[in-house]
Amino acid sequence: MKKVLTIVMTVALVLMAVMPVAANGQQDSEKVMGISIDNAFPSRIATVMGIISEAEARGYKVIKYNANGDAQKQNADVENLVNEGVDALLVCAVDMDTIEVALMKAKSAGIPIVSYDRDLPESEAIDCSVGPDSYSDGLYCGEYFAEALKDKGDVTVLELLGALNDQNGIERSRGFNDGLKSASNVKIVQASTGAWQLDIALKSVQDGFQAEPDIAGVFAPACFFVAGIETVLSDLGKLHKVGEEGHVVVAGINGEKGACDSVIAGTCDGVVVMGCHATGVKAAEFADMLVKGESVKRDYYLIAGDFYTTAEEIEKNKENIWGYQKLSLD
Repeated sequence: MKKVLTIVMTVALVLMAVMPVAANGQQDSEKVMGISIDNAFPSRIATVMGIISEAEARGYKVIKYNANGDAQKQNADVENLVNEGVDALLVCAVDMDTIEVALMKAKSAGIPIVSYDRDLPESEAIDCSVGPDSYSDGLYCGEYFAEALKDKGDVTVLELLGALNDQNGIERSRGFNDGLKSASNVKIVQASTGAWQLDIALKSVQDGFQAEPDIAGVFAPACFFVAGIETVLSDLGKLHKVGEEGHVVVAGINGEKGACDSVIAGTCDGVVVMGCHATGVKAAEFADMLVKGESVKRDYYLIAGDFYTTAEEIEKNKENIWGYQKLSLD
């Protein structure tokens, strides 16, 4: 009996020696990064894929929840992630005010929080934010319009607006308008897209051309509006390639494949492709730093997009354009 007991105790001591032990004396557990997604549209999936790839490369298990555009569901998602004991939380808010209650619970639990794609400037819970440089993205487009229309006399440009309560939409508009400040010959007419809604955007373009048939350009704050813009132009007999007589200048922001294909075809002037993957990677990097106790300044870290205006530029950079990549959260 003594011999058996001695063997058991020896095995136990060996196991204790080889098993990793955390600083508090507990067995070290797998690190977990929780992701709260506002909605799984293509560019968001591209960003989340960047988060997942970087998190897994750093040794994290990933748990993700998709709120499907429902602010109340997102609150519940965040609370679930807190209850599941995640080591870090990355969140893109459906509504910046509604989510604060859940984020404060995460903060009270000692969980580092990184906001991705949108800043939460009024939040007392988050540690930092990472997202697109929407002002610069809009500025690229505005400056392009100013140059393209400088010798066209007095002209009108239709600016479609993103959601009026959306930081990225607001900043894209501000940048676009600043880019056009040098063009004294250009009058800007703004039109709503609701909450980034394609049907409303399409009607706004139709109404815009009905009111002012000689509109010289249309700015798309999101690339998925480009196809609708081109449909209206085609119906009106105004869809001409860049450089052709009667061409209506069209440019947009995001990086959807369809809009990039239109640049290749010559009917769309340019596309600002957001650095979705880079945004996700940087967000995961900051989250890991915070988990490790490293200092990260409470700031909004901006990832600038790339403005492509020729078929050659699109073809050369296809592997880096998220719109041409296979996207999945599975």
